[in-house]
Amino acid sequence: MGRIRLFYLRFRLTPRVQVYLAWFLLVAGMLAYTLITGFEAVLRYNTFTSTAFDLGNMDQVLWNTLHGHPFQWTNQGVDWFGPPIRLAQHFEPILLPLSLLYAFGADPRILLIFQTLVLASGALPIFLLSRHYLPRWPLVAGALVLGYLLSSALIGVNLFDFHPVALVTPLFLYAFLALTRRRFVWCLICCVLAATCKEEIPFVVMLFGFLVLWKYQAPRLGLILIIGGLLYGIVAWTAIKHFYPGNQGNNFWYRYAYLGATPTDAIVNIAMHPWILPLTYLTLERLYYLAGLLRCYGFPSLLAPEWLLPALPNLALNLLPNNNSLLYSGIYHYNAPLIPFVAMSAIIGLARLVAFWQQWRSEPVESVLLDEEHVLREQARLDVLTQRLDNIRIKLLMTIAFVGRPLAFVRPGLLVVSRVRESRWRSLNERLIDLARTISLDRLQWIVSLWIVCMVLLNFVIMIPWFNVLRADHLPGEREQGINQLLAVIPSTASVSASGTLNPHLSERSYVTVFPLITYTDQQKNLRTVDYIVVDLNHIVPEEDKDSTVRMLNQVRNSRQFCTLKQYDGVLLLVKSDGVCSTS
Repeated sequence: MGRIRLFYLRFRLTPRVQVYLAWFLLVAGMLAYTLITGFEAVLRYNTFTSTAFDLGNMDQVLWNTLHGHPFQWTNQGVDWFGPPIRLAQHFEPILLPLSLLYAFGADPRILLIFQTLVLASGALPIFLLSRHYLPRWPLVAGALVLGYLLSSALIGVNLFDFHPVALVTPLFLYAFLALTRRRFVWCLICCVLAATCKEEIPFVVMLFGFLVLWKYQAPRLGLILIIGGLLYGIVAWTAIKHFYPGNQGNNFWYRYAYLGATPTDAIVNIAMHPWILPLTYLTLERLYYLAGLLRCYGFPSLLAPEWLLPALPNLALNLLPNNNSLLYSGIYHYNAPLIPFVAMSAIIGLARLVAFWQQWRSEPVESVLLDEEHVLREQARLDVLTQRLDNIRIKLLMTIAFVGRPLAFVRPGLLVVSRVRESRWRSLNERLIDLARTISLDRLQWIVSLWIVCMVLLNFVIMIPWFNVLRADHLPGEREQGINQLLAVIPSTASVSASGTLNPHLSERSYVTVFPLITYTDQQKNLRTVDYIVVDLNHIVPEEDKDSTVRMLNQVRNSRQFCTLKQYDGVLLLVKSDGVCSTS
């Protein structure tokens, strides 16, 4: 009976069955992710958990763009000192085509559903890339898909309102897929679209171009990405500086102000005091953040760290702030540009593990990291380079022979250290060879798959408290229904100042601000006061602003500039008056 069961198990887990199972994991995972995460994202909106920053202001920008006023917005708080245009904050030309989504109806939930579908689609290139680089490990491809869909970075990006930079994640994944299949035009299209999502992404594209030159041997495409990314990035940051009137040139430089008053000052300061960076980076929170990024796939990225090169700009932006830990919390939209490169480095790292394992088992190495033509070409280049390096080494040794005489005193110690290190590495290599001979590649697939799944679940459990910060804690009920009825009283053409959680429900209009700001600049650049104020006193975000919000609201009411029109369960609706309010 035991033999029959063993035979049945082996029959069911043949390579073809494993491929079918991997495809099932892909389809089921994408479907489950879309339904669950999409439901949670929309639930945040329906329960007034989403806020003005950033769903409200993105909603108004797209609405204004569709109605003939590109990038215009007034949905700002009291800490915004720039003009009423989104380009003064972020350079996101992708908003122009995205505004067409509102042709089907102006509703922020369209953005949330669209974002969910786009992020879920990123699982497909991860699966296909895994099948390409790990053809004998179909189950690992399924495990990597689960790692992507359950990664805290992806879920955080999806739940925290809508951001154009979220589109960068699948775009770079599809760019990798196009490169792997030598579809350079499609790769270029993906990179161009990604560069339009946010101002720092062109520099990511530039570094991606170096990766194309280095790993894919595509010089023309690589040079186009490098030069184009650099020039476009300069244009993007110049545009922000042009539209923003402050001396800093950007409203977010306060995060890095300890490095210098301006980006130029920061570069000079770092060059003069290079120890600033290690003192900033080497903290437990930041190291924990880095571990969380790699843990989503089981840490194989450590075997291919050079594939993380394009992630360096955003990694630096996330790690450098000394007054905003949200950037390296492991969730939120700040991680969107990191996800594709962590995933790709994990795939390449596992491919290298397979190659090492086959080498340790004295089996033919079946790696597809480079095809045969590239291997021969690379070997020829390597031979020429080695010969040139030998000539240079001989000349250098002859040149520095005199200078290197003092090193003779420490050379014996260095030789001892080198021999000890070589001996330990040889011992480790022998142990790995013994281990590899006892574990076949097929069995190793199960071990790696189980390891990845365990790391994914561990990371998910660790990040549950952060997920709970973003998730709605209840379903829509009587209170939400009453608030919607109150908001329906406000005319669609009226200007409004709304508290953070009510704001996204009133942002499809020309003029809306975030309370306590009650003024806006119209299209004629005149400063005007809003027609309505609506505030939810039971749900002020952040909580520490509640006292100041109440004081400001009382001040407005006592001035008789606004009168209470309606209220419901802590939500107050005020209308602008002529100084006389009814006491009834």
